[in-house]
Amino acid sequence: MQKGELVLLLWGLLIHQIFCGEPIKIIQRPANVLTDFYAYRHISILHFTVPENVASATFKFVVKEDKLSGLGSCSPRDVTIHLKYGSIPFVQPDGAKIGAKILKERRRHYSLEILSNGDENIATIDAPPPGDWYAIAFRSWSDPDNGKITQQGIGVSCDTILDADLSVKFADTLLAFVDTKKSISIHLSERNDTAVMQFPIFEETERMFLDLKSSCGPECTVVAHVTARQHLASIAMNGSETKLLFSPYDKDLHYVTLRLLTGNETNISLKLTESSSSLRNLSYVSLVRKSLPDFFLFDYEHLRENKKEAAPMNLTSGILSIFKFEVGPIYDIGGTLSIGLKVAENQAKEKKILLVGCVSLGYISNITPGAGCVREEKTSPPDIFANETSPFFIHVPYPEPGVWYLSVKAFQVEEKCSCAGNCTKIPCENCDCIQDIDLRIESSISSSSCIEGLCNSRGRCIQYMSGGFVFSACHCFSGYRGFDCEDDTYVLEDGKILIRVLTLTLSNLLFLGTIYIAIHRGYYTESIAYTGVLIFSSLYHACEAGEEIHSFCIMRLSVLQFCDFFNALFSIWVTLVAMAGFGSRLTAFFQVFGALVLAICSELDRTALWVFLLPTITGCGLVVISWGIKCRSMGNFQYPARPYRTLYLGLGLLLVILGLICYAFFQTRKNYYLVHSFWHMCVAVGVMLLLPKRKHMEWQ
Repeated sequence: MQKGELVLLLWGLLIHQIFCGEPIKIIQRPANVLTDFYAYRHISILHFTVPENVASATFKFVVKEDKLSGLGSCSPRDVTIHLKYGSIPFVQPDGAKIGAKILKERRRHYSLEILSNGDENIATIDAPPPGDWYAIAFRSWSDPDNGKITQQGIGVSCDTILDADLSVKFADTLLAFVDTKKSISIHLSERNDTAVMQFPIFEETERMFLDLKSSCGPECTVVAHVTARQHLASIAMNGSETKLLFSPYDKDLHYVTLRLLTGNETNISLKLTESSSSLRNLSYVSLVRKSLPDFFLFDYEHLRENKKEAAPMNLTSGILSIFKFEVGPIYDIGGTLSIGLKVAENQAKEKKILLVGCVSLGYISNITPGAGCVREEKTSPPDIFANETSPFFIHVPYPEPGVWYLSVKAFQVEEKCSCAGNCTKIPCENCDCIQDIDLRIESSISSSSCIEGLCNSRGRCIQYMSGGFVFSACHCFSGYRGFDCEDDTYVLEDGKILIRVLTLTLSNLLFLGTIYIAIHRGYYTESIAYTGVLIFSSLYHACEAGEEIHSFCIMRLSVLQFCDFFNALFSIWVTLVAMAGFGSRLTAFFQVFGALVLAICSELDRTALWVFLLPTITGCGLVVISWGIKCRSMGNFQYPARPYRTLYLGLGLLLVILGLICYAFFQTRKNYYLVHSFWHMCVAVGVMLLLPKRKHMEWQ
């Protein structure tokens, strides 16, 4: 390592004191509205930036319920928060299965399960890597089949609000390694108990040791952390000497953070030494980045002789081939990185081939003679294993920024070799019946939305924005869920879907009886309204309940929904106006006036409670006023006629109220088709009873 390359760190030679004492708040992220998690598009993203030379970072989260409307108080709800450096965390809170092969060895993230009761929730991270940190938050997942469907405006309506901030404590002492071959000393005391030392890595090194010596011995406890773009290693030192082994990031700035945990004071000496097991026999494959004019769309291609098309490449026996490529911050991390290998065509088929790839971030993973991936202190199964018949892809959702490496080797598998198959599932140091070979291969390294821009044809890949950050996620159809719409846990069989569609649509046929009675009793305008309910309620449910399998949509769903709600409201209104028993002119006036007002209300907010209450309360008021005037004129309470007032009115109101209670309070996603169909039938039969005969409304 040349000293001239360390000019950028000369400022670190000066030992100085900055920002001692309590943590300093540097970022606030208030008023983030959280929603229920049913798919990844429902997350809320918060972005933080941690500066350099920070001894600890404290993330504080306060979640509370904000009452919007209704009676009662807001109950605390479960909230989940995940925090990660570099990119948004990829999590599966609903446990949905994923069909695509996903990279398992990812950078760690921190998780909190909290209540929205206004309490402070703290996550303190020692020696945090400087740069971008992302938090995702949502109301915790619950079984959607058990979710209640309530009418908007009934009960209390609340928003879940998340306030977050970041506070940091800078190190008391800052310095830099001028020459990593020499040791460096630092003094820690109760007053100055933290220190950060910077050092770069300019050469490819598989492993390094940090030698630590303390003058205090067992009377003191010193915690040491080594970080780069992630936390690499840590140890609590309560003796006079120890070694800390870590895998450094290639050509990146590293930090050693020290904290005196117990004891009065100590002198710490540090020295970096390179492990003897450094990587040898490497061959880099040159790649060219091709960026496309959209978010997180790019490819890395192997081009040969300045040609524009990607070319195959040759692997050499005994040589570890390395594909090196970079993922940029912010703009590259909202999609999915897809890495694939394939045996090139026109190769001899008499050999049984095993093509192995290991994916790593920041450092190179070696490949063992048993086709295992060496990562830090452990060996794991290969990330990619392809044969001569088909390619193999592994995907990295929301990849972390930095330099990525794909280590590749090819093996020939002997006949009746059992360990070769096992080594693709369990870690293997050796396998006697496989050996390195030369091989011609093809590679694919690209980034796209979702999984290669698709959602398994069971959903649509959409780009969303949250907290100023763009990311891609699947919007699944027909009950499918999960990151790639592969999970079919809540998918209904075709027969069950058909039953739901038929139940919701055919239950409207009871309105044929309502239409017949309206025409028979001379209520022709009302019969048109009931016909509209029959037609548009049936068409709306035929379109929305079919899960795109048995759906029948003659126009846009939003148009059908408007027609369904408007005709339902208008039917309530004309029925109450008919019950009021006004003359023909006044009845026509109220019918037309009500139609205009209800059309506007349906467009403003057709699902709100006040939209239903407006025609109901106003219509009931008209009935009371009209009946009161007529009873006063008659000098008694014998209006309307006794059969209607003692039998039909009570039974009709009972049915409508029963249906309304079920509709408002007992609907869930699982029983929706049954309860809602029952509501259709209650209303249809109730209107038959409530729509009065002409002779019952006569008065003297």
